[in-house]
Amino acid sequence: MNSSNNPGMYRPPSLNTLRALVAAARHRSFTRAAEELGVTHGAISHRVREVEERLGEPMFERQGNSMQPTLAALRILPTVRQSLELIASVFPEPPAAGHVVLKVAVLPSFASHWLVPRLAEFHESHPGIAIALDPRMDLSPVGPQGLDAAIRYGSGEWPGLVVERLMQDTVFPACSPAYRERMGIESEQDLGRCRFLRNSWQPWTPWFQRAGLALPEPADSQPYDDAGLLLEATAAGHGVALVRKVIAQDAIAAGRLVRLSAVEHPFEGAYHFVRHPGSPPARTAAVLAFAVWLKHRLDGEFTGAKLQHP
Repeated sequence: MNSSNNPGMYRPPSLNTLRALVAAARHRSFTRAAEELGVTHGAISHRVREVEERLGEPMFERQGNSMQPTLAALRILPTVRQSLELIASVFPEPPAAGHVVLKVAVLPSFASHWLVPRLAEFHESHPGIAIALDPRMDLSPVGPQGLDAAIRYGSGEWPGLVVERLMQDTVFPACSPAYRERMGIESEQDLGRCRFLRNSWQPWTPWFQRAGLALPEPADSQPYDDAGLLLEATAAGHGVALVRKVIAQDAIAAGRLVRLSAVEHPFEGAYHFVRHPGSPPARTAAVLAFAVWLKHRLDGEFTGAKLQHP
């Protein structure tokens, strides 16, 4: 009997299948995904095909030497990534004696596009501290009975918590190399004939004004609530977007995105490190070690204010 015809027997894709999908999307390569997960190229292809058969849509399309996620894949990848990270936070590896496991809430886009690729550096320099990431958009309970800390973007006004400003992000226009070539984009003046993508929280008009362009707000373009999803749609060649520097720099360095202007506009608010003042001394020391590493790592790539210590 086909379980898809019997809701009582339905089973979602396995964790290994979802991990294969995420790894393939991250590397844009089935071969590199297979190397990361310690399986064969055929195993990755089989698991991706399983997802495609379940959803009835292709997940990847070949562009040159890379496998680019389709729009269907981009719609589900943020949820799949967050689900895997949440499961990992609920069932972490048992810590060794003397280790401290910190639960840190973090914005999904910041986690997947900046923090996770660099987190191994913190673990190497602080082997006694493990970081369990809790990706979510809201400011979850931070305190002795909840999360140890959170990385949030906003005004910094969270009463009752210790809030340290990390840095303010900026936005600038970017697109995929293929889209730039197809549209013949050589300067800001060429953007008027492009398809604009937009973040629901970041209008284009302030950047247009800063760049001296008399273009109307592209209100009829497709909005994206998640900055990471917007970045992925842009890298897939769907148009030009105002991308945030922090989460876009790796994609630019890898050649998945190209920056179209030197003009930047501040993104409203700033990144902050948020913690509770009443944590036990051992946990407070571990939290501060992570905060200092985080600030120094950001300072190594961007300009920001110095982290304050209590």
